[in-house]
Amino acid sequence: MKKGKFLILIFVVLINICCGNKSFDLSSVSLGEEATKYDFENKDVFLKDKSSKPDVIQYYADENKGLTYGGIPLDITMGTRITVYKGKVGAIDTNAAEKNSLEFVEKIAGKHGKPTATVTDKATVDAKIVKQIFEKLKKVAPDKVSWNQGEKNSFTYPTSFFWDDGKNYSILSLSIEDDGRIRNKYVTVTKDAYRNDAVFGLKYPTPQGSPWYQYMK
Repeated sequence: MKKGKFLILIFVVLINICCGNKSFDLSSVSLGEEATKYDFENKDVFLKDKSSKPDVIQYYADENKGLTYGGIPLDITMGTRITVYKGKVGAIDTNAAEKNSLEFVEKIAGKHGKPTATVTDKATVDAKIVKQIFEKLKKVAPDKVSWNQGEKNSFTYPTSFFWDDGKNYSILSLSIEDDGRIRNKYVTVTKDAYRNDAVFGLKYPTPQGSPWYQYMK
């Protein structure tokens, strides 16, 4: 091999070594798996923080740099938190970028299937974009999305989806503003981590005022 080609090859290898761990897709992570499988500490996108609680380690990604979910960009104004409980992935807490909120909803709903329960509310949205938002949500939850009769540009939609697959709880929340901006939050947690109060922001037992009080046991 000529010297010039050899140097180029070495350069490419070095670039791959230096940059190969600076991106990570959260959809590749499965709850309940051994955390060592994902090597969070060497992904160059997470900060490690040991909790005051025994057997709990938190991994943070500030501003979600280098993170996606199924190829969908995450919200750069927020961060992602991965909780490891007793050496296993116990929870994931993240947000998709606002402009990708509907794509994110389709992705999560497609992953989990029919919700165990939903909470609905109404949104009144600018006439220029209300139809496209309505139609995309209608595909995801056809029995929960409907036009509000007598109210211009107003429709009912799920503000929260809840899933219980037997081992894990998952919650996807949506908030649609008048100008069409859609905020979202996704939390998925193992029942083991939840019941041992290992996850920041989730309280066990579930408060009676929560819409999931009768579901999260």
